[in-house]
Amino acid sequence: MLRLTAVAVATLLAAGCGILDGSSSDSSGGSGQVEKPNIHIGIIASVDDAPVKVAEKLGFFKEEGLDPKVTLFQSASQTQPLLNKGDLDFSLMNYVSYFQAASKKTLDAKIVADAYQGTPESFVMLARKGVTIASPKDFEGKKVSVHQPPGNIGDLLFRSTLRDNGADPSKVTYVQVPFPNIPKALEAGQIDAGIAIEPFMTQAEKDLGATRSLKVIAGPTLDMPLSGYVSPSKFAQENPKTVAAFQRAMTKAQRASGDRSNLQKVMKELTGVDEATVPLLNLGVFPTSLDATRLQRVITLMRSYPELSQLQQDIQASSYIYTAPGS
Repeated sequence: MLRLTAVAVATLLAAGCGILDGSSSDSSGGSGQVEKPNIHIGIIASVDDAPVKVAEKLGFFKEEGLDPKVTLFQSASQTQPLLNKGDLDFSLMNYVSYFQAASKKTLDAKIVADAYQGTPESFVMLARKGVTIASPKDFEGKKVSVHQPPGNIGDLLFRSTLRDNGADPSKVTYVQVPFPNIPKALEAGQIDAGIAIEPFMTQAEKDLGATRSLKVIAGPTLDMPLSGYVSPSKFAQENPKTVAAFQRAMTKAQRASGDRSNLQKVMKELTGVDEATVPLLNLGVFPTSLDATRLQRVITLMRSYPELSQLQQDIQASSYIYTAPGS
């Protein structure tokens, strides 16, 4: 009996991540229908959000009893007011922007699913054609874009990488340019270098002759979590079956997005990149479970630049992860 009990406890513990992110094999939504089948999801035009479009295209939302309306935004800052007003039920957010807002209590939302994890080749600094940057020190005196606003995930990764390699990030001139506009800003000479994600990285290399000048996810920042899906706390507590259904659909979509043939079906609609370019994209990782220990690394990075990240106090990632009522 003791052995049987131990096995049962071990089984529950092993299933913890699956329960947390809705990846349980039970796709029935628990006991009954979802509370709100017509959900509203906010996404950004980047590879991070491709799984949402994959879930639409492959019918994963429909399988879970959900009929989503998906709205495209330029940045996470546009989604925060809508999350607070209850106009969005789920939205992608980069983790730095999320922890900034949640810790200051300007956003009342919980993380319900992981979205994207960086790799050395998937998130890099691109230099404009004709600009030579051979070392981190060469960024001093240059005009650089790290997306917007200051203190975002790209900004912190770039500054941390420069500092770790003996360069002074305060000697760089920072210009705010949204990710999709970085290729144009490079071409126009508005910036000497810019942090790029896919598909804009490959587009700038292919069309403009931009070159990779610095990996910002390497060494201490290797495998850094970049973004996740959040839901307003009130909505999540009142609609646990809907949240669980969203989690299950996204777990399937995250797995499916590892197959580039599935990404080819959605990337043109999402970002404008053609199908032939998808095999060339430098992809990160689409995680299928939430891990508070991994997310704590983002907070550690933010704490290293409190004046930029606006994170003045120690917080625990685990307290910002959604827990289903009664779990």
